[in-house]
Amino acid sequence: MNEQGFTILPRVFGPPDLARLDAALTDFWETNRRDSNPREVIFGQKVAERCDIVRNFVQRQEFIDISTAFLGPDTDLYFNQMVYKSPEGNKPFSWHQDDAYGPVEPSPYLTVWMAITDATVENGCVSVLPGSHKQGLVEHHDSEFGLACRSHDDPNQGVLVPVPAGSLICFWSTMMHKSGPNLSSGTRKAFVMQFCPPGTRHKASGMLIKSRIAVARDKKGPRQCIGEGQDPQPT
Repeated sequence: MNEQGFTILPRVFGPPDLARLDAALTDFWETNRRDSNPREVIFGQKVAERCDIVRNFVQRQEFIDISTAFLGPDTDLYFNQMVYKSPEGNKPFSWHQDDAYGPVEPSPYLTVWMAITDATVENGCVSVLPGSHKQGLVEHHDSEFGLACRSHDDPNQGVLVPVPAGSLICFWSTMMHKSGPNLSSGTRKAFVMQFCPPGTRHKASGMLIKSRIAVARDKKGPRQCIGEGQDPQPT
């Protein structure tokens, strides 16, 4: 992870967990969407803050173990979103670093990209540029699809990372990555979670990041910490 900037954890979750998560995310989107127009990519943000099923999911032991392994004994959920790519699309997501969407200190934080359905080359799996996290945050510009730090015409287009459903791709927030268009006939479904240590602040203002959900304290989950002087509430 420190050398390449990413690692793959295959098939961490099975069909029952994936079906339950997919149902909760789909219900969240249908309940909160503001229009009925079809979209090539659905972004449903901060679901865990508004859905108990998803909140409980991000506080599972698997994410306690993963987040503390990379960030230390105390971790919070910094951000989360569903990313559902509709079939037969034509837009790739630009090369970018997650840090560019909101630089923080300390940096980097940890992104965990979860495949709810199989992520294939055809349906727009993630690509990463190994070792690019060592450059720190680089300059980005506006593109047709989000912020961009690298051209799709660059000779080095990194490494494709197709993974089966239930797998996790973990990478640092300074890792350059992108995803392709969904050229298949089915929806490509993913859930993105980002974890940070408590006390993480906005780099520009120095203000503490609010509305974080406690995931681990001393490598224990928030429910385990009740009665031990730990705060199980969002911080």
